[in-house]
Amino acid sequence: MAIVVQLHEGVAINKFKLDKPTLRIGRDPDSDIFIDNTVVSSAHAVIEVKNNPQSGGAPEYFIEDLKSTNSTFVNGEKITRHKLQHNDMIRVGWNHFKFLDEAKAEGDPDKTSKIRKSWIPGVYYTEDEK
Repeated sequence: MAIVVQLHEGVAINKFKLDKPTLRIGRDPDSDIFIDNTVVSSAHAVIEVKNNPQSGGAPEYFIEDLKSTNSTFVNGEKITRHKLQHNDMIRVGWNHFKFLDEAKAEGDPDKTSKIRKSWIPGVYYTEDEK
């Protein structure tokens, strides 16, 4: 199953599972991803899940802009309809989302990396737990 992670300054603040045929994004309070901001249209965009018989029934994910005022962007490009790929960055208004296809993800996205101190004073790095 895939998820869309809402980011704020690079930090994940919300996760939305793509566990139904459509996920609506907009300023309408009934939207699946509700964004209370005037730069977002009431019905801004939709993410659709389609089963592809040619890929063994594996789902494919598409995002479509619903003729919004300020458009929808994927990886910095304005789109009308776009097939989502693992790690695509989506922008709706001032809001950023990352699309994660767990079938293609490497490792556990919820796993926390360990901070290690290097031999150089004041320099730190991250390392996955073993």
